[in-house]
Amino acid sequence: MASTEQARAALAPHGALAPQLAADHWHGEIPLPEAIAAFYEQVGPLGNWVNERVGHAGLTVSTAGNPFSIPPLARLWSQQAGYRWHGITGERLASWPDHWLVVADQGADPFIFDLRSGAIQFARHGAGAWEDDGPLFADIFEMAACLGTIGQAWDEAGDDIFMDDFSVNPLHRARLIERLAPLVGAGRADDLADLFDW
Repeated sequence: MASTEQARAALAPHGALAPQLAADHWHGEIPLPEAIAAFYEQVGPLGNWVNERVGHAGLTVSTAGNPFSIPPLARLWSQQAGYRWHGITGERLASWPDHWLVVADQGADPFIFDLRSGAIQFARHGAGAWEDDGPLFADIFEMAACLGTIGQAWDEAGDDIFMDDFSVNPLHRARLIERLAPLVGAGRADDLADLFDW
C-alpha cells in the first residue's frame, strides 16, 4: 500500500492539493467513509478554482486515452450521477450497489471505492452490467499514488510518448513500470500499464 506522502508526491504536479474536511465539504446522503475522509484531509486533491458555481475543478491527470479525473471533496457526491442515480431524473439506479462510491474516473469509467473493504475497483462504462470485480488497488492512497505516477511519466515523456503507429514508446512503458513497481510490485505494475493502454 502507498503512503500519504507517496500519494501527495504523485498528485502534486497535477494541481493544487489542500486539506478538505468532511464537515465543510461533504454533501453526500451517506456518511463519508473514514478512509475517504482521511484521504481528503491528508492528500486533498483540489485543483484550480473555476468560479463560484463550479468551485474547484479537481485534478486532471494525463495518460494514454482519456485523462484521469479526481474530484475535490465538495464535488465527490455529485460525481455519483450516472452511476448511483440517473443524471437527469435523479432516480436511484438499482444496478449500482449501495456499497460503491465513485472516487475518480477515466472518461466516465469509474474508480469505485468499496465501502465494505476500502479497496478500489475499476469498471468500464457501457460494458453491460456493473460487476463486483476484484480490487485494482488496495486503497485510495494506492490509487492516487499510481494514477499520479502514470501522469508524471506521461508528462515527462512529452512528444516522445508515441511511436509512429501511435502505440506508447516501449522505453516510456518500461520507465512507467519501473516507477509503479515500488508501489504495487512488478507484476501488477505491468498489468496496470496494459490496463491503461501503455
